[in-house]
Amino acid sequence: MYGLFVASNLRLTLFLAALLLIASLAAIANNNRIESDSSNVYLELDDYSPTSARSETQITLSVWYTFASESKEEETYLDAIGGFEQANPHISVESTMVPYGNADQLFMTAAQGGEAPDLVRLSSDQLGKIGEVRVDGYPLLEDLRPHLTPNQLGQFDQRAVTGMYYGESLLGIPASQDCLSLLYNKAIFDAQGLDYPDDTWTTDDLLSAAKNLTYGDVKGLALPVKVAYWWFPFQEGFGGHLFDESGNPTLDSNGSAAAVDWLFALEKEHGVVATGTQIESMKSQFITSKAAMIVDGPWNWATYESSRLNVGQSLLPIVEESGLRSSPLVTYKGWSVTKQSSQKVASTDLALWLSSPSVQRDFALDTYTMPTSIELYTDPQITENEVISGFLSQAQVGTPAPTTRGMALVYGPLGTAFEQVYTDSSTSQQALSGANSELINLLAESQQAEASQLVDGYRTISISFIDESGYDLYRISFDGEEHSTYPNNADCFNTESQWNCNLTGMIPGKMHDILVIGEGLNGTSESSTLLTMNMSSEVQDEIPPPADTSPILFAVGSIVFSLIALLSFLRWRDARAGKSRSKLAHFYVAPALVALAVLTFYPVFYGIWLSFTNADQTHLGEQAWVGLANFAEVFTESGFVRVTLFTLIWTVVNVSAHIGLGLLLAILLNNKHVRGRVAYRTILLLPWAIPSYISVLVWRGMLEPAGLINDILGTDFNFLADPTGAKALVIMVNIWLGVPFMMMSLSGALQSLPQEMYEAAELDGISSWARFRHLTLPNLKSAMVPLSLLGFIWTFNMFNVIYLMTDGGPNLYFGEPGSTDILITYVYDIAFRDGAYGVAAAWSVVIFLMLLGFSVVYMKQTNATEAVT
Repeated sequence: MYGLFVASNLRLTLFLAALLLIASLAAIANNNRIESDSSNVYLELDDYSPTSARSETQITLSVWYTFASESKEEETYLDAIGGFEQANPHISVESTMVPYGNADQLFMTAAQGGEAPDLVRLSSDQLGKIGEVRVDGYPLLEDLRPHLTPNQLGQFDQRAVTGMYYGESLLGIPASQDCLSLLYNKAIFDAQGLDYPDDTWTTDDLLSAAKNLTYGDVKGLALPVKVAYWWFPFQEGFGGHLFDESGNPTLDSNGSAAAVDWLFALEKEHGVVATGTQIESMKSQFITSKAAMIVDGPWNWATYESSRLNVGQSLLPIVEESGLRSSPLVTYKGWSVTKQSSQKVASTDLALWLSSPSVQRDFALDTYTMPTSIELYTDPQITENEVISGFLSQAQVGTPAPTTRGMALVYGPLGTAFEQVYTDSSTSQQALSGANSELINLLAESQQAEASQLVDGYRTISISFIDESGYDLYRISFDGEEHSTYPNNADCFNTESQWNCNLTGMIPGKMHDILVIGEGLNGTSESSTLLTMNMSSEVQDEIPPPADTSPILFAVGSIVFSLIALLSFLRWRDARAGKSRSKLAHFYVAPALVALAVLTFYPVFYGIWLSFTNADQTHLGEQAWVGLANFAEVFTESGFVRVTLFTLIWTVVNVSAHIGLGLLLAILLNNKHVRGRVAYRTILLLPWAIPSYISVLVWRGMLEPAGLINDILGTDFNFLADPTGAKALVIMVNIWLGVPFMMMSLSGALQSLPQEMYEAAELDGISSWARFRHLTLPNLKSAMVPLSLLGFIWTFNMFNVIYLMTDGGPNLYFGEPGSTDILITYVYDIAFRDGAYGVAAAWSVVIFLMLLGFSVVYMKQTNATEAVT
């Protein structure tokens, strides 16, 4: 494209480029207008009907599950799916495994693109993040209140049901619950002659046992002290709370700082916890008998059991100072029906199946998953199982995690606070106060989506009956199954002797046999039938409209049309000028230009347009023009100067080392007197040939306290916990990755230089340094300038090294980039963790302008386009 435009008049080129830009931006603006105009209510009949579809129409449900691949949990889940398909032969289920850790982010991305599954497994804390997200005004998850009868909801632990609510919307059916507890290796206790932990243990007892069990390379306890989830139980035990009764953050409440100090002292003062223990290394320590005790959940019990460990379980200890028991957060996992599903009735049936007592029993007995079914709390198979009953006892004294926006946002501020305390940058009380203020600010700044409204009458039948006798209990049934009872759980109210009830869980289009019986009259067991009727719910489901691709096609078409017009004009002008030798030259490059237009120009222009809007994950598709507000936020960001400065240091140091070391190695290996040059080149090329993410993860593992480097040194340094050390190490790893490419590129350039030039210089008695300075460097300029420019751009936007090694940390500043964040990694956090797409787009435009400005100045200063003479 550059060569084509150079041949054209500069003024004409600029005019046509401006025309192309205007057409693109107009198309994008039209995209937004059309999207705004097309956000109409879209009603669609749910295809799942027990009267016809169950016997005739074949239905396929897509399900996302988060059980580990080839695990016992996955096997049990697939068995349950097989049972459902056997019981419902007209339904087939397509299951997809997604990682639990980022299932919420993957789901939001898919839903925002209109590709959400019918059913997805999510935890209560993930619901707090998803609950506020909207696409074209619609929530991502279906409110299940109309889909379930009161009796169906009543079979679950009400704490678990409450955990699946976000605001007033029921976003899932609880299938399991999780919490931390104290596990111990009986063999290590027996070897030291110590009594096993029991429910009377205090924190002093735990610390005393941990000290006695710390010897050689064995530590008394394993837990990640800097991970907030492991702090929550002890915060409660010391008398603190995450939130008050009104949901306001209280991270710095009385006892919270003492819990941080006690937890960190386990590692830094008492030495009973290995330095820098993380979640994965914690498991490894316990499996290899390098830790006598561990604070962990039931999700890893099967792993420990398969490692042939004799493991015991006990409640978390009572805090000596307060007399309160450590109370872990109890989170709930369940099955959520997506708003985009066109098979909500069938999806709800599958969710109920996967949450049924029989399936929960299988999970409990096979995988030690804690059930939420009330029926199983008294099931002998459950109560007689020491592991499951022990964890259920722990859950009973635990604190249900609130399903709120605050709970979804709490981990970021707490992570920063813990880093400050761990690096002695702040006291625990100061750090927690800062975290509390930051969380309050985040909640104040977060955009609140409008509460979703139920479709009036969907899956609901309203009935009325007369009772002048005044029975004590009203039992409501449908199709031979009990629906609800009043006054226990039925949604009923009376006006004098007339009763009105709303029956949920009905199936649209199906005639239901409804029966109401009154029981207990004046202290007797007398009963009477008050109502028998056949009735159906005719209100249909509300499904978000499918994505309208016409604006995108219009935008892309505008760009392509502009390119065609440009090429046609240039062809006509060449023909008029008598340049007949290039009749088809413009159209030879047309396919490449069209591909660039669709895959590059449109996304770039769309990103530029997005930077001037308030695009946010809470109202995707409803963004409004905000002008330069996003850019003002970028330049007034408190960490802007710091992250930009480190980005420049990161880039300059890396590129200089890549060029310098690459050139040095290229010259050494270009010497004919060096034997084995091919072997050396092959070995030196390996860091670049191996996928970088593998290399980075290997380096991260080697730099951990229990990694290879510490093993060699005989130390347990946490290299990546220190901000300065972490910066130096990520630069070192990126240098190691980038030198081979520069070496090979410059080797090729060196080999293309004429040897006669060097032979003549040698005959003239010119020194090696002079030959390098006056012959090699000038002749390598044509290769080094573009290589260094590309290297600068690549390194400036190098994402994976920092993301995989440190994730931008250590994070020592609230609401700011981490110590090792560069611009591109910080933009990722803004876009995909904070969901501020408009602000992230503004950051991207700023990065683009920085690189564009550097490239122009660099090309002019180096005279890169001039031929070497």
